[in-house]
Amino acid sequence: MKKIKNIIWVAFLGYFIYKVALNSFTDNFLGDEPQITKAIIVDEKNYMENQPVKPRFSYSYSFTVNSKEYRGNSHDTTLAVGDTVEVKYNKEHPGINKPLHPKE
Repeated sequence: MKKIKNIIWVAFLGYFIYKVALNSFTDNFLGDEPQITKAIIVDEKNYMENQPVKPRFSYSYSFTVNSKEYRGNSHDTTLAVGDTVEVKYNKEHPGINKPLHPKE
């Protein structure tokens, strides 16, 4: 029983560190002068982890910079295809981007 508790705590701690590192990574690499633009929600689903019975998902967004399309996960289960969101992206590397107001 103690071994299972330890495994659960290690998994929880690992997930927490992963989430913090991911947010720090994105914020750090947005650069000193991140750009803001509007993106459109597209029909590309991003399923949430650990949802085996009734999987929840959020849609991806799409935006264009210099005639090139970029996509990202909206992290908002309330958005529908065709909605718009504001996105912050790195001026030199628009592939590094994130939605400004995700719900999750």
